[in-house]
Amino acid sequence: MSTSGGALGARLRDRLVRLCATPSPSLGEHEVAALVRAELEAWGLAARQDDAGTVLGGTSGNLIVDLPGGRPERVMLNAHLDTVPPVPDVPLAPVVDGDVVRTDGRQILGADDKAGVAIVLELIDALRAAPFEARPTLVAVFTVAEELGLRGAQALDVAGLRADLGFVFDGEVPVGEVIAAAAFKEDVTITVHGRRAHAAVEPEKGVHAIAAAAEVVRGFPLGTQDGGAVANLGSVRGGGASNVVPAEVVLEGEARAFTRERLDDLMHEIRLCAAAAVAPLGARAEVAHRRLYDGYDVPEDAAPFAWLRAAAAAHGLEVTKVASIGGSDTNVFNQRGLPSVNVGVGMHDIHSVDEWIDVRDLVRVVAWVRDALLNPSGPVAG
Repeated sequence: MSTSGGALGARLRDRLVRLCATPSPSLGEHEVAALVRAELEAWGLAARQDDAGTVLGGTSGNLIVDLPGGRPERVMLNAHLDTVPPVPDVPLAPVVDGDVVRTDGRQILGADDKAGVAIVLELIDALRAAPFEARPTLVAVFTVAEELGLRGAQALDVAGLRADLGFVFDGEVPVGEVIAAAAFKEDVTITVHGRRAHAAVEPEKGVHAIAAAAEVVRGFPLGTQDGGAVANLGSVRGGGASNVVPAEVVLEGEARAFTRERLDDLMHEIRLCAAAAVAPLGARAEVAHRRLYDGYDVPEDAAPFAWLRAAAAAHGLEVTKVASIGGSDTNVFNQRGLPSVNVGVGMHDIHSVDEWIDVRDLVRVVAWVRDALLNPSGPVAG
């Protein structure tokens, strides 16, 4: 079970395995939160828990811990505690294969985002060993319910952190790439209204909601659209007894785009397509949508970039700004006025039973960001 990266690599590997072997589905993060809290307390640091668990109906709130420093900057470090739902009745069993931690092919790994949790803990440990006057104050935030639409971050008092800039460790991109632009996202619900009738005695008096919903799906702008927008339908509910013409079907999905204007255009298209699809059948389509989170675009001269870029060359890295159609807690932090970027940690095949991660990438991230925190460059605020 040797791992490249010496003692640092071994610590990261062992911590990641412990975290991944502990279940933490969204709104059920209490066990992994207890692991994190215990490690922090062993270092003499007291984590506080906010009321996000109560607000969201979960088993844990967000965990926040401060490591005071002698420099004036306050830097937020973030990773989320939850994972996508595990495969039922299959144990969590992370497998160590040299430098790689992977699944056994039957269950998720959860390196999204327990790799980020491991990195943040290691950075706290590294900076607490640094001279007080050489380090900024760290504000580490371990969020819950990220996989449900960033709900833990949305319940967080971001202003109360009083942070100047932030680094999120939830990037599925390679080390050196930094997600600094991401999409706006809306939930979409289409309710197709038909008319109930007896399916055998007088079906002609009914309007078949399932048939009308099928036409909505047929006309829906599924997949990637012009300008990088994307839309999907992921759930269908409705119908009932086989002898009844169904009166209602509910389709649930989402829409994403990199600008508000493009998302508004996409939603307009969805409404027009749904109405046109059901009209010939005498049905009616009601389209509802709700903004889950805003997109962001952090400029390359902002503080998070300046800090990362100053330390990159020494670690053989070139900082590259990338955009992601996916969301992360970074969306919420930027929306609330905290300039933050999502650092790539090299996750592979996330949300699947084929997920894996190379511990050497975690070592590179820790060494790079540790030096960035101790040797910043550029303005404090972006």
